Amino acid sequence: MSTAAEIHNDLSAGSESPDVNEMEHELDALIDVMKRRGADSVDDGRAGQSPLQALRGLTVNELVPVFVDLVEKYSKSGISMQMDASNFLEGGREIKFEFATGEFRTQLHGTVTGEGIAFHEVRYTPDFHGELATGPMLRLRQLNATTFREFICDRLTHLLRTALRRR
Repeated sequence: MSTAAEIHNDLSAGSESPDVNEMEHELDALIDVMKRRGADSVDDGRAGQSPLQALRGLTVNELVPVFVDLVEKYSKSGISMQMDASNFLEGGREIKFEFATGEFRTQLHGTVTGEGIAFHEVRYTPDFHGELATGPMLRLRQLNATTFREFICDRLTHLLRTALRRR
């Protein structure tokens, strides 16, 4: 691991051109340090895999099967559920969900970041035809099949409570 002294030595050694500014020298030295650290690191099979790539794998292998299971279970009770992760799986950053029962419907529009999926909601009721609201957030660090199932069930519970209050 490089120390601040090594970085300083790298910065001050071999100043080849007086017209190159100090920030550029510092940038070059930091890049050299990053390259050395990269060469020293051990490849554990996950090196090079970004959080988004890991989430794409999790989505296909665990989240979609959980969603399909919940669709099969709750569609019998009159709840319509849709998931659209095509944009995200093709390299984008959007994931969408839609849940409905009767005249009540909720759309979740998620934006995937390196730390989580931030949602905004659009709620449709007989009284409102598109009420926009901030939505929940799924933290990637804690996301797995169980927390995803809990998240979807929570959103369905919220939809059903709204429908029952307004009927």
